[in-house]
Amino acid sequence: LRHVTGTVMGTDLHESMFTHVLSIMSTPEQRAHWMPRARAYEIIGCYAQTELGHGSNVRGLETEAVLDRESDSWIVHSPSITATKWWPGGLGRTSNVALVFAQLVVDGKRLAVGPQPILVPLRDR
Repeated sequence: LRHVTGTVMGTDLHESMFTHVLSIMSTPEQRAHWMPRARAYEIIGCYAQTELGHGSNVRGLETEAVLDRESDSWIVHSPSITATKWWPGGLGRTSNVALVFAQLVVDGKRLAVGPQPILVPLRDR
């Protein structure tokens, strides 16, 4: 929207970070489902990586995404106050989805793949 209005918008990080990460770190099926919605602003996303106790030290992130095999879904968990996500800019108010970066845990073991983005709904529309 910035290129249309010439004004700094609450969607700048949606365009520069969210859609970029979504396009490179998703499966073809996920891209086919989510990218058209992101481009049409049906979803407005934020990039939720920074944590209170770790800043942008990605390797130090505490937030976990635990695979729940029964529901075939990820349960996102911030185990301490230092794992609190800090919103980048105005997207915490504008976004209805977030790419939450978390350490993946499967069958009780943290995978050695580094933090991965998990698409998390924040609110309706």
